[in-house]
Amino acid sequence: MERLVVDLPTAGEWSDLSGHDLDAKLRELNIAARRVEAAMVGAVDHAERSGHYAADGHRTVGAWVMATTNCTRGEATARTRTARMVRELAEVAGEFMAGRIGVAQVRELARLHANPRAGDQLAGSQDILLEAAQTLEFADFKIVAARWEQLADADGAHAEHERAHEYRNARVGFDGATTRFETTHGVVQGTAMRDVFQTFCDAEFERDWQWTRDTYGDDATPSQMPRTAAQRRADAFVAMVLAAAEAGTGDGRSIDATVNLVCDLDQYEQRLESEITDEPVDVDPSTVRERRCETIDGIPVDPRQVVAATVLGRLRLIVTDDAGVIVHAGRARTLFTGPIREAMMALDPMCNWLGCTLRAQICDIDHLEPRSRGGPTDPSNGGTMCHRHNVFKHTGGFAVARRPDGTIHITRPDGTPLRPPDAA
Repeated sequence: MERLVVDLPTAGEWSDLSGHDLDAKLRELNIAARRVEAAMVGAVDHAERSGHYAADGHRTVGAWVMATTNCTRGEATARTRTARMVRELAEVAGEFMAGRIGVAQVRELARLHANPRAGDQLAGSQDILLEAAQTLEFADFKIVAARWEQLADADGAHAEHERAHEYRNARVGFDGATTRFETTHGVVQGTAMRDVFQTFCDAEFERDWQWTRDTYGDDATPSQMPRTAAQRRADAFVAMVLAAAEAGTGDGRSIDATVNLVCDLDQYEQRLESEITDEPVDVDPSTVRERRCETIDGIPVDPRQVVAATVLGRLRLIVTDDAGVIVHAGRARTLFTGPIREAMMALDPMCNWLGCTLRAQICDIDHLEPRSRGGPTDPSNGGTMCHRHNVFKHTGGFAVARRPDGTIHITRPDGTPLRPPDAA
């Protein structure tokens, strides 16, 4: 049995090595590690061929590897695959045992060998793939391996690309204060998106670097940049989405990328004053029914970010009073449309006619006091009502108004309430 002797420096001896010696020692240890891994693969190969793994009741050789070495399932699978490959490819096995091919490269070859539609062709390409594994950077070798697999398993590669395209997906989710975007695409779409995204990332970097140079002069370093790389990537993604909104959908339709935030007036004014005076804000949690600071679909937003957003960005503030009635939402208008319509649907999620449960999404947003009688197109005079009841209100002579507490009050033509006070 061959003995492998490796001189392992102690913790204190590393500092005594020159840069050249340190490079040489790392290469020596890397070759030793390859040879040790090759020997472990040999043990796995023998255990599988001899059936030894079953002695302790293990169903598979992979389970034996996990139990014996306390490794992960992925590590055990990689060693098992490699054992099966080197059993058939003697030249790869010899180079691996000699330490002349890396562990990662051998495992990539083992992955190809495990492909049921292409593995039997690997022996015929052993020499060219082995040469690529020994001479190319690992990232470049993986590209060569992928090319080989696509040639050897054309139908499988086509099916894989088809599946990736067929099951493409994109979704956005909210988790507390965090928003997550996740997309899955095929290679062609993904590459195009990556290149566009990288262009926006480069623009964010240039913006930060220009600020850093202007601030610190010729002594500026990347560590002084105002944002981290992760923050620039996140901001680049937002910039990319907003640029797409500016361009529209491609078929002539424009996109309103304005964000609507709903905040009660007291909280907004308190937070605005706090930002100016630096005095803390004291809000009583028991007033929760009177407080709102959120997106129009009810996702909480930090009041400080609301104040900053209304000053800095592409956002519209919808301010409500203590009763939840909208008191401000932008310029005057004659119809309840666009973001103001969406905001009012969020405040009145179903038809306001007593007993009607139709959801706001299929209802009208109209004046409570008709415009013909002087009712303003103002959020405080707007309400959600299904088409049937909206028409019935006008033709039947009913009067609809919003009380100071935010509730809707409906009066019959004879002046009696649709729901008497004692029936509330």
